[in-house]
Amino acid sequence: MMKNRTKTLLCVALAGLFFIPAVVFNIWYLAIIAAFFDWLPLPTGWMKFGERKNTAAIALHVIFTLAAYSFLVLWLIFSLPASNFLFLELWWIAVIAGIFIT
Repeated sequence: MMKNRTKTLLCVALAGLFFIPAVVFNIWYLAIIAAFFDWLPLPTGWMKFGERKNTAAIALHVIFTLAAYSFLVLWLIFSLPASNFLFLELWWIAVIAGIFIT
């Protein structure tokens, strides 16, 4: 059986594999599939894999994730130019911040 950390990292990797072509080729439904994989560890409880002491990294992860997804919503609903690339950049920063949580 896989550890929670492995499941979380696998989901984030799958999300990235869908997010990148979604943004580059402007394919909105791939972004929705990627978002599903990106958020899957949260309701399943897979993100709980030990005691967390770095509250600054947690705060950065949450802030950048929410900021990134606000640009995703702008891209999907309003088709604002460059919002998809801003989403991808902020999402990547959120992923990096998430690494420091573990």
